[in-house]
Amino acid sequence: MTGYLKYWANAGIHSNMDDDERRRVFLTNAMSLFLAVVMILVWINDVFNTENYLAAYRRVGVFILMILIPTLNHKKHYNLSKSIFLFFPALILLGIPIAIGDFYPGQFIWFQYAGAIFCSIPIILFDHKKEKIYIGLFFTYYLLVTLFIDKVLLYYGDPPEAMKELVTNFSDFKLPPLFVAFFSTTTLLWYNRINSQYEKRLRSTNQELQETQEELIAKNEEYEAINRNLEELVNERSKVIESKNRQIIDYANINAHKVRGPLARIMGLINISEYSNDPNELKNIFEKLRSPSQELNNIIDEINKTLEDADSDNKKE
Repeated sequence: MTGYLKYWANAGIHSNMDDDERRRVFLTNAMSLFLAVVMILVWINDVFNTENYLAAYRRVGVFILMILIPTLNHKKHYNLSKSIFLFFPALILLGIPIAIGDFYPGQFIWFQYAGAIFCSIPIILFDHKKEKIYIGLFFTYYLLVTLFIDKVLLYYGDPPEAMKELVTNFSDFKLPPLFVAFFSTTTLLWYNRINSQYEKRLRSTNQELQETQEELIAKNEEYEAINRNLEELVNERSKVIESKNRQIIDYANINAHKVRGPLARIMGLINISEYSNDPNELKNIFEKLRSPSQELNNIIDEINKTLEDADSDNKKE
């Protein structure tokens, strides 16, 4: 039972609808459910209490129409379901009794109040911006019912004299339902206008928040991309520097072995010179020192140049 009621209330509501569309469809379903329940209760009274079977048949007709409304909404026939809800109950419950003469004096009272109440319902079921024609038609329909239903009943029926006198008293008989009709309609129109203004502001605020959020997301993605690029660049440069440092160290190690040769010859010649006092021999030793000294100097210059070039490349990177 709960599942069926849930289906009835939410029939025709889809995820791509805005809040106002959802509300109108839900209200159509809920009102049709309420009227269907009322018809069941009145049908029980007609059958078991008053034994008015003609009236009972009319309740059944309205009940069948009400249970069709969720199905029509489910098939997206929204305006058709609203039109059935607003037009046919009044026609069946008010028009048929008048046509066949099956009414009683009490209906003089509740018929016009029913019409007055239904004057405002089109305003909450239809979009007041896009469906003004529907609102105007059904408001006029029920306003005419409120204004003239008593005249029709007097014409087709034979109510008691007291009822005729009451009907002719405009202030006591006609003014209250008209007040109900115009008060409820004006209130709902005012509510729709205020609600529309707040909705417009809310949409504008939501749009601004969404734009701000999108901008923040874009900036955050940009910063993340910059950080990733910086991290990759630092890692790449670190690898390059590390590689060059290893090359420099390897080169220095290689050149260090080159240094040993001329350095050893120089040291050997110096040691020999310590054991000789012959000027010619010492001169000859010093002449031999020139070649390894020059070779050692060239090797040191080459090492310095390599170190300077590597340091310059590291600074540029």
